[in-house]
Parts: sequence; C-alpha cells; structure tokens
Amino acid sequence: MLRLVATGGTIASKVQPDGGVAVALDGRALLATVDGIDAGDVEIVDLFQGPSWNLSLDAVVAIATAARDNDADAVVVTHGTDTLEETAFVTDLLCASVDRPVVVTGSMRNAGQPDGDGPRNLRDAFTVAHDPRSSAYGTVVVLDGTIHAARWVTKTDTQSVHTFASPSGHALGHVDGGRVTFSGAPPPRVQARCVERAPVAIVPSHGDVDPALVDWHLERGVEGIVLEGSGAGNVHAALVPGVERAIGRGVPVVVVSRCATGAVAPVYGGPGGGHGLAALGVIAGGALDARRARLALALAPDDRLRDWFAALVG
Repeated sequence: MLRLVATGGTIASKVQPDGGVAVALDGRALLATVDGIDAGDVEIVDLFQGPSWNLSLDAVVAIATAARDNDADAVVVTHGTDTLEETAFVTDLLCASVDRPVVVTGSMRNAGQPDGDGPRNLRDAFTVAHDPRSSAYGTVVVLDGTIHAARWVTKTDTQSVHTFASPSGHALGHVDGGRVTFSGAPPPRVQARCVERAPVAIVPSHGDVDPALVDWHLERGVEGIVLEGSGAGNVHAALVPGVERAIGRGVPVVVVSRCATGAVAPVYGGPGGGHGLAALGVIAGGALDARRARLALALAPDDRLRDWFAALVG
C-alpha cells in the first residue's frame, strides 16, 4: 500500500472564473489525471488544499509527520513548488529513522493546461516510490524526470518546468519510461526533533544594514538566528555587536552564505569576517541556504547542537 499526502499546489490547481489559478483537485481527483495508477492501492490523505507559500512551520511538520507516522510501504507527497524544497528538507530530517521511500513532487503547470507536467511528475514519483532502492536515499524530490536529494534541491526559475536543480550537490538519478536509475550518493541522514519548534529569524547581511536588527529579534523572543552572509560566510561589521549579545544570552547563531554553491569557511579576519565569527561561537551552516538553516535550527536538538549541525552539513 502506498500513501499519497495531498497538500494542494499548482499540480492540483486550475484556472478559476476570476482568471487566477487556485487549487481545484483533491487527492483522488489528482490520481485520476494519471493513467495506470489504481486508486484502490493508494491511501489518500488530503492534508491541505492551498498554495504552498502560506504554509507555516507547523503545517510543514504536519506534512512530514503524515509521511512518517503510517504503515505504508512508501509515501508520495504532492506540494506547491514555491516552498517544496523546504517541506522536503523538513520531511527528510523528521523521517531519517524511517525505512521507506518518501517522494515529494509537484508541477509548474496547472492541471487545466493540456501540456501540464503534473501527470508525468506524479507518475514518476510513484515509480520511484515503488522502487525499494529509494529508501536508502532519504526523502527525495522528483520532477522533470530527475531525482534530487531533499538536502540540496532548489527552485531556480520562476516558471520553467526545468526549474529544480541541486546546485550544492548532484542529482541522485533519473526516471525515464518507467525505469529508475540512481547514480548519486545520498547525503548523511540526520534525525531532528519535532516536539518543540524554536522560533528562528533570518538576518541578511548587506551594505548599510540596520545594526539593531539582531537586537530587534532578540527582544521578540527569538531562540535562534541565521546570518545570511556573503562569500565564504562573512557579515557586515554592524551586525557583530548584536551577534555577541545573542550568543551571550545563549541564543545560537548560524552563518550561511548567499552564494548558490560552496560551504562557508572561517577564512577572513577583520570585523565580520568568518574567522572572527567562528571565534565568537557562531556555528557554520556549511552549504545550507538560509531557508534550510532556519528550519534546521528550529528543529535541532537542544543538546550537542554544534555536533548535530556538523553531521548535517557533512
């Protein structure tokens, strides 16, 4: 038995009378768009019906939990592409101990378009989910005939059907004509918590950044901060005093880079340089982007936080 967790998105949407595209299909109707899938062999869970850009962290955790807590042989999640990578990443963290394929998919064209990519993507997702080898790769994302690791996949173009890529890694494989080929190695699997979810803020670094940004978040009870730096993980000097105060209060701070590829490294000295940040106790976020680092910090175990991040970023 395969479980389908339907959460809306473009793959389940059609043009409405007002001209806008909105969710119109539940899980059963979505399955009906694909030839050769027997709905009788699928447990359908209609979890959400809406756009993915409005999903809170609690909603994302609910999707991951629906993928984890069941007796199905495999799970397919349909999702909007705007935030698909975030949900896939959280699902990978929360399903690290699960020995079953978990596949996330969506589409760039809505279900009312004659050349829609949804049916093919859903068929490919089912094909990958039925392949027992998939369980060794953690949560994967399948679109446009390509299998990506949830750890690295990202949406690179606003509208192209070829939008999903893995800039920080390599695609895990491909699906072609019902045949699955794996060629890449999976990233390390790391288990996250899900009972408590700490509020985490992203603070981007840029010229003329407001030096009060970090303190503003601290005053509002934030329990973690992600610095989106430049280059190898360097931030504007104006943010450093706030970072020192955050660490002094026991609020963990993680630094990542706005660059599309490559990991942060404590290379540069001087105000805001990565070397100085490391000396302050800032945690290196590896090649994670700011969105993933926020989610990872929100779901990280309280103890051995630095070791946990080191295992996560490899």
